[in-house]
Parts: sequence; C-alpha cells; structure tokens
Amino acid sequence: MVNETILVTGATGQVGKRLVPRLLSWRENGDQIRVLVRTQQAAEHFANLGALPVVGDLLEAEDRKRALDAVTSVVNNAATFRGPEVSDADMFAVNRDAAVALAEESAQAGVRRFVQVSTNLVYGPGIGRPVREDDELRAVVTPQQRAYPASKREAEERLRELSGESGLDIVTLRLAFVYGDRDPHIENILPRFNAAAANEPMAMVHHADVAQGVHRALRVLPSKQSSYRAYNICGDAVSTVFELHELVGRSMDLAAAEGRTAADPWYGVPDTTRAYRELGFRPIYPSARAAWRDGAL
Repeated sequence: MVNETILVTGATGQVGKRLVPRLLSWRENGDQIRVLVRTQQAAEHFANLGALPVVGDLLEAEDRKRALDAVTSVVNNAATFRGPEVSDADMFAVNRDAAVALAEESAQAGVRRFVQVSTNLVYGPGIGRPVREDDELRAVVTPQQRAYPASKREAEERLRELSGESGLDIVTLRLAFVYGDRDPHIENILPRFNAAAANEPMAMVHHADVAQGVHRALRVLPSKQSSYRAYNICGDAVSTVFELHELVGRSMDLAAAEGRTAADPWYGVPDTTRAYRELGFRPIYPSARAAWRDGAL
C-alpha cells in the first residue's frame, strides 16, 4: 500500500485539536499527519504528538503551497465562527475563499482526496423532514447565524464545481453541533437559547464520531475521478435545549419558556442514511445522553 501524507488544517481549533490525535493513533505504518499551524508553539505541540507541523497561514498562498508539498490527502477543517471580533468578511475569507484556493492548489499538486469539513447549517430552514445530502442548500446570512452557514454553503457550491472541472476527488462532511471531550461548546451556546422553547431541537455529533467520519472519508471510500460526495455526520438522537442545560448541570427557566414552541422543529436535523450505507458510519455516541453516561462530555 502506498504511504499517505495527510494534511490537516484547523488543527488548533476545538475540532482539530481532538481530531489530530485520533488520526495519529489510527495511521498505518509509514503514514504521516501534517498540520498547518500559525505559531511555533502550536508546531512544537503537534510535533510532540507525532505530527509534522508546517508554520504558516491558510490565507497565504505560499504557505499553502509549502504545506501541500508531497501531500496525498487533505482534511480542510479550518473555519472561522461567530464572535464579536470576527467579521462576516473574515468568515468568507477563511470558510469559502481559503477553502476553495486550497482545493484548487490540491488539484494542481496531485492530491488524491480532499475532505471538506462543513456544517449541517448549510441546508438553511427545515423542510418538514430530516434533510438529505441532495437537498437544496439554502443557508443565507442572518442576524443570529451571521455569515458562517452561508460561507460554508458557498464553499461547498464552488468545491462541487471544482471537482467536476479538475477531477479532484472531494468529500464533504456536514457536521451537526459538535460536542464532547470537555469541549465548552454546549456551555458557550446556552446564552443564545435564553428565549428558546424547551423542545428546540439540537442535532449533535461527538468529537469521536467526527474523527470517525473523517477517517472513513479518507480510508473507506474508493477514489473516483470528477467526484463530489457529501455526507451528514450526526448522532442517532436529536437533543433539545432543555437537555443541553441538564447535561452541563444547569437549570433551564421553564417558567419563562412556558408557551414557547420550537420555531423550526426540523432546523438542522439530518438524515444519516448515506453515511451509514457508504461510509459504514456508526456513532460511538448515538446521543448526547449516552456521552454523558459514559463520562465523555
């Protein structure tokens, strides 16, 4: 078997810093995991784990070129999220423009497969049933979500076109709300639900299952020319805002929530049938409650 050199971007983020150690533990003899990081401190950390660091910025073409040298597969996990210090332009620059540029350069460099880490938010409003990968992507810039879902949607649309034009094998993983492994994501998002209904749905995926999805996208799928494939990656059970409060030991103000109903009971709820059938994906943590039970929050 030909040895793989897998480039991972976004290695220092909440997903990346949990993904890279798992990929390192699953690599086969002779395989290498390379990470593109912005600081020498981060480079030393990942080198100590056994990864090959490249210090550079994803927004810089020369840094991307250095990172892609002799790479066989790419996992583009880099993303810029909502935050007071982050503008919509920042999100489009990283989530769309840098992703597309990296894929274009990957095609030119002879990369075998490009795995794009995306979000289930690209679907936009619910459609009365769990969303499937072939459904229309309708995410737009909104006051609540800002440009994050729209920037990821536009990246996907351009990557699909690029796959057809260049022959680069691109696999997109649309993640549900990511949690677990002491990630503060649940606690950080609770203030956004102060005016939510207790039964507001939240489709969730544990970090262990994100890593499983990435690993399977890299290893299980046969390579295809001019192929673009997308997969929903999620647990089996949809949680609620009420349950999120319970999981982190907080009490939801049910009196204040009385009379409220979920504005869109299907928002972000995905169908994972394709991932089951084609990737062999089986959630290690089928629900957030199961992760809590096993001490994996």
